Amino acid sequence: MVYDRSSTIEYPYGGEIGAKAMLPYCSRAAIKWHEELKAMRMCWVGAVCLAIGGQVAHAQQANTIIVMDGSGSMWGQIDDRPKLEIARQTLAEVLVDFPAERGLGLLAYGHRRKGDCSDIELLVPPAPETASQLLSSANAMRFQGKTPLTDAVRRAALDLRSTEDAATVILITDGLETCEGDPCALGRELEQSGVDFTAHVVGFGLQGAETSALECLATETGGQYFDASDARGLRDALNQTLATREVQQADAALPPPPPATLEAPVIAGRATQIEVRWSGPAREGDYIDIAPFDGAGTHAFDATPVVADSDTVMLTMPAELGDYVLRYVQPLTQEEEAMIADGTRERTLTLRNIAVVDIDNFLRAPDVAGQGAMVSVDWAGPKGFLGLYHANQTNFDAWLAGMSLVESSPVEMQMPLDEGDYVLRYIVEGSGSNSAELAVENITVTAAQVSFLAPDRVRPGVDFTLIWSGPGGPRDWIDLVDADVEGLYSGEVYSEYSYAYLRNSTEDRAITLTAPEMPGTYDLRYIAEFPQSGRDDTSERALLFRQTLTVAADAPDWSADVAETEEVTAVNEVQNSEIPEAGDAADPTMQEGDDTQSNTDDIAIDDDLGYLCEEQLGCSIEDRKTGISFFLRPGWATDFPYRDGPEAPVRINFFDTASEARLSLNAPPEVTEGMLCLPSTMGPVCNLTPDEPAALLGATLLLQTIQPLN
Repeated sequence: MVYDRSSTIEYPYGGEIGAKAMLPYCSRAAIKWHEELKAMRMCWVGAVCLAIGGQVAHAQQANTIIVMDGSGSMWGQIDDRPKLEIARQTLAEVLVDFPAERGLGLLAYGHRRKGDCSDIELLVPPAPETASQLLSSANAMRFQGKTPLTDAVRRAALDLRSTEDAATVILITDGLETCEGDPCALGRELEQSGVDFTAHVVGFGLQGAETSALECLATETGGQYFDASDARGLRDALNQTLATREVQQADAALPPPPPATLEAPVIAGRATQIEVRWSGPAREGDYIDIAPFDGAGTHAFDATPVVADSDTVMLTMPAELGDYVLRYVQPLTQEEEAMIADGTRERTLTLRNIAVVDIDNFLRAPDVAGQGAMVSVDWAGPKGFLGLYHANQTNFDAWLAGMSLVESSPVEMQMPLDEGDYVLRYIVEGSGSNSAELAVENITVTAAQVSFLAPDRVRPGVDFTLIWSGPGGPRDWIDLVDADVEGLYSGEVYSEYSYAYLRNSTEDRAITLTAPEMPGTYDLRYIAEFPQSGRDDTSERALLFRQTLTVAADAPDWSADVAETEEVTAVNEVQNSEIPEAGDAADPTMQEGDDTQSNTDDIAIDDDLGYLCEEQLGCSIEDRKTGISFFLRPGWATDFPYRDGPEAPVRINFFDTASEARLSLNAPPEVTEGMLCLPSTMGPVCNLTPDEPAALLGATLLLQTIQPLN
C-alpha cells in the first residue's frame, strides 16, 4: 500500500496525513545516520529521529565537509601560481584556528582518474580533531579529472546525515559542472528534504555567467556564494564559511520520544517478504514501514501496524533495486498535536537502512519454438508474473500471454501463431505496486512442423482414424472441409463436415473424423488458436497444415473400428521380456561404434538394447557418453547412442516394442533414402517405417524433446 503524503489522505491506522504535516517527518537536525559497508554496497544506517522540527532546545555546532575540486583545471594559474597550490596553502592558514571539537571532513572529486564522472571520494569523514588529517589528504591530492560537482555535493550531503547536527558543505571549485549534473536543481532537492543543510560555494577564479548555477545551489539551501579571484579572496571566503555556526531552536514542547529498536537484514531480494523484529512503546496506531532513502519520509512502500503481544512484523520489499529505510513511526495524540500546533501528525522513533538487491533469480526457455507450441519455462525467484511480449515491446502491460508464477516450476506457455522474435519477461510487483523485471529470455517463433497420418481415400460417411503431429495447443483442432477453403471463422461461410479438438488426444495423437456422404475431393486442415487474453495484438487463428482426402465408393475400408482393433491386438501381443530399466545398458561390454548399431534391419528386443521405457508415463533419458537427452514413449526402446568421432553427430535408432515402428537419428543417407526426415536440435530424425502409425507418434515426441545434454 502506498501512502502518498503529497496531499491529505485517510491514514489506514487512524488519523490524517497531509503535505504540510510531512515536511518535518524526520525533522531538521533530527536524523542520526552512520555509515557501514555491507555486501559490497555502501549502505546508510539510520539511527533515531530524535525530535520534530522546532522542538530541540540547545545550540548545536555545524558539522562541515569541504568539497575540493580535483579536476585538471586546478592546474590553471592565478598571479603566476597554480590554483591548487593557493587552495592548499589557504586551507592550512584557515584551519589553524578551527575549533578542534567541531566535526570537519574532506571530499574530493576528479582527483584520481581522467574523464571519470564517478571519481568522487570521501577522503576524511566528518569528525572532531581532523584538521591535520584533512590538510595531509589535500596535499596528497592529484588534479587530473572532470568536474562532477553536483554528485559530489549530493554525496557530501548524505555523509553529513550521519550526524544529528546541522550540516554544512563548502564547495571550492574553479569550474562548472562537466558531468551533466544540475547544481540548482540539487539545491532545491536538498532544501525540500527537510534536513538542516546549508551549501556555501566558493567560486575560485570564475567569471560572469559562470557563477549563476553555483549561486543558485548556495541560495536554494540558505548558503552564500563567494567569488574568490585570488588567494586573499579564497582565505576570506573560507574564514566566513568555516566560522562557528550556532543553531538556535525553540523550547521543546514534547517530552523526548520513547525508545524503540528495529532488527532486520541489511539486504533483501526485491519483492520478497522479510521479518522485522522490533521493540518500542506499541502505542495504538504505531506502525513500521519501508520508505525511500531520502530522509524526508515522502511516502511508504509498505506498512504494518505493531501489536503489543508480538515483537515482529512482515514487510514486502519494493521491486526496484536501491537503498531504503525501515522506520518505526508513532502518530501523535490530539493532545500532543495541540502542544506543537504546527500541523505535525506523527514522529519517527527509530530508523534502520536496508538495501534491495537481486538474489537467485533466473528464467530459462528454449531459444526457438514452433507456431502455437506449448513451451516449458523454468524459473526461480519470488512470486511474480511471466509475460510473453513482442521483442520490441517495453510496456509491461502490453503482453500477449501471461501467467502467475507462484511455486511450481516449470510452467507451460503457448507461443504465438505469428512467426518472429519475442521475449519472455519475469516481472515482480513489490510493495507500493511498483513493478520490476527480474529476468528476460528471448525466443524465436518459427513455422510449425505439422503432419497427418491418414488414408488418402475413404468411403462416404465412414469414421476413420487420423494420427497427427503438431503443436497441440489447448484450443487447436483438425477439421474436414471442401478443398481449398481458407475460412477460419463462423462468419466466413464454408462447410465443415467433421472436426475434432486435439486437447483430449495429446497422448496418443489419434482422433476420429467422419467422411462426407458426397464423393469428391476434400481437405484435412490443422487449425491452431492463440487465446486473445493478452493486452497486445496478435493473430488468433492460423491454418498451419492441410492434406487432401478423396471420398470414393470404391475406397478401402479405413473405418476407425478396424484400425483400433488392429492396434489393440498388436499391443496385447507384446512379450514381457526381462530387459533393463530405462537408463541402464543391457550389455556393459558392448563396444560403442559396433556396425550392428546402425543396421536397422536386424534390431530385436534383446539385441544391442541401450534403453527401454517401461514407465506408464514415459521416460526421460540422459546419455552422458554422447551428451544427448530425449523422452521415450512407454514401450519404446533404443540401441546404444554412439559417435563415429569426437565431433561427429550422435547416431541412435529408436523402435517400438509393440509395433514395427522404427526411427533413426543421423542415419547414413543410404539407409534413409526416400524416407521422411524431419530436423531436430541434434540432427534429422527419419521415419524408417512410414506405414506404421506408431512411428509418427514416436517421431513427434522425439522432435519436441531431443536436445544436447547440459
